[in-house]
Amino acid sequence: MTNWRGNGGGWGGDAPVFSSNYEYRWGGKKWPYPDVWITEQRWEPTSTSTGRDCVWHYTPEDDPEGWDALNYGADYYNEGMSCDPDTEHEKRVLCFRAAELLYLHASSKGNPVADLNLGYVYSYDRCEGSYWGWTTTWTTSEDLRRPFPHLQRAVEHYRKAAEAGIAEACYKLGDLLRDGRGCEVDLEEAFRWFSRAFDLGQQDGPVVWGSAALRLGRAYEEGEGCEQSFEQACTWYERATTGLGIAVRGGEGWYRGALSRAERGLARTRQELSGEY
Repeated sequence: MTNWRGNGGGWGGDAPVFSSNYEYRWGGKKWPYPDVWITEQRWEPTSTSTGRDCVWHYTPEDDPEGWDALNYGADYYNEGMSCDPDTEHEKRVLCFRAAELLYLHASSKGNPVADLNLGYVYSYDRCEGSYWGWTTTWTTSEDLRRPFPHLQRAVEHYRKAAEAGIAEACYKLGDLLRDGRGCEVDLEEAFRWFSRAFDLGQQDGPVVWGSAALRLGRAYEEGEGCEQSFEQACTWYERATTGLGIAVRGGEGWYRGALSRAERGLARTRQELSGEY
């Protein structure tokens, strides 16, 4: 930070992906996580410049509900997703590390959307083991030698968001409970969260209730946490194909795979009900 110019001037176009003073205090106030110098890609990088400039210094006392941290974290997360995993691997991980740190700030202020987003960071191991939570929650040398429990953290944060009434978090938590990732398998609880996600998702749009319906279709088809029923499975797969189909046709191509699974489930259960093989 030797050439910091102040007032958003950044590092003269050669800023890192993000930076922190690793300070937990500013102006006499103590924070649960370090401050963040937030940067953006402004120009194409060269052999002598990153092409990034600093746009903001995040300090928690200026963000009482965590929305600034959430929004800047989302920008970093999206940038990480857009990075090529092979040619931009280091930048990709750094973007996700910045997102995690900002989401942790927002979560510490009680923002449940940040908990949902942290669930994604941890459940997909976006930081590849290099997490801020390592040093803030584990304090002994023995702790620091253990792999970071990212799946357990995913369960914790999805649960916080689900209990706050976020439908997407409900079905993501249900996935982990169904598969025993970061927790013990609990099919009954998973089924309850899938059902809760569908009910809450009516307010959020077809991609959310369609995703929940897909999971309920599987649950009834396999008898996972509920009484097995091809009739119920068929009904839920029909709802899933409707909701996910609307989402895909509306431009949310990310859900094509889920739509395909719903369509295959619908075909299977219809065949079972017809008895024609």
